[in-house]
Amino acid sequence: MINFFKKKIIVIIHWIDDFDRVKFFSFFLEIFMNFSLQTHSIDGFGDSSRLLHAFSLRSFERDGGVPEDLLLGRRTDPRSSEQHRQCLLESLNIPSKEIFFVKQVHGDRVFVLDDPEVSADQTEREEADAMITHLKDKPIAVLTADCVPVILYDPERQVAGVVHAGRKGSQMNLVAKTISILSKVYGSHPGNVRMALGPAIGGCCYEVDEPCIEPFRKNYPEWERFVTGRSPGRYMLDLLKANEADAVRAGVLKEHIHHSGECTSCNNDRWYSYRKEGTTGRTVSLAMLRTAT
Repeated sequence: MINFFKKKIIVIIHWIDDFDRVKFFSFFLEIFMNFSLQTHSIDGFGDSSRLLHAFSLRSFERDGGVPEDLLLGRRTDPRSSEQHRQCLLESLNIPSKEIFFVKQVHGDRVFVLDDPEVSADQTEREEADAMITHLKDKPIAVLTADCVPVILYDPERQVAGVVHAGRKGSQMNLVAKTISILSKVYGSHPGNVRMALGPAIGGCCYEVDEPCIEPFRKNYPEWERFVTGRSPGRYMLDLLKANEADAVRAGVLKEHIHHSGECTSCNNDRWYSYRKEGTTGRTVSLAMLRTAT
């Protein structure tokens, strides 16, 4: 399902120092431009009146229909990323002027966003690879370019989470740990949790060596379902299937698991792929609990 937006916008941004990320000044910058920005969502996932979710594509169009890279990760171009993040928020009709990220480190820590006074700058200094919240109108997100973006939603407790499930996080059962923390912090029952697996590199394209497979053998009883031998010491690894298995073992029902169905490497015209491109941009996978109307 594609959400398509074209409008004039006024973007208010703060310039941020490239190195220490401290605001050294702020001012209002009005940008008047026509743009076409598309996002992807997964049909059947969650109640759209209570949860907004979206996956950003790799490009957008300005006047004239010329595609440009959508730069949402600050490492690539900090100043453009601020503008583009505001464009993304505006296109999704999100009232917040901030997207809440964490500092992704390929670990297994889950950050709980439970303080409404915490700013996005503060959360982005938190080293973690998953974030959960009960707060309304606070868009939480992860950045990926082949790693599996996971969105979790419990419609009973009205809580949501986002997970950056790369190879290392998947090896450490990060999805299952996030579901466990949803249960401990918010009382979620795993059987009520809905899960969306966004665009990521598929088992068709992700070749790894023996040391990469060993942790999966140790931590996943069903590892042979998502690991295929290619040649001596070389394997094809399906991280999407691995994370689905992790969630099911944690108690998520199979009928509550939804897939985007897109491999970032096969569909490199739509998504960023580190494996295919090397240094590149990032997809934002975003979830936001809506205030009930």
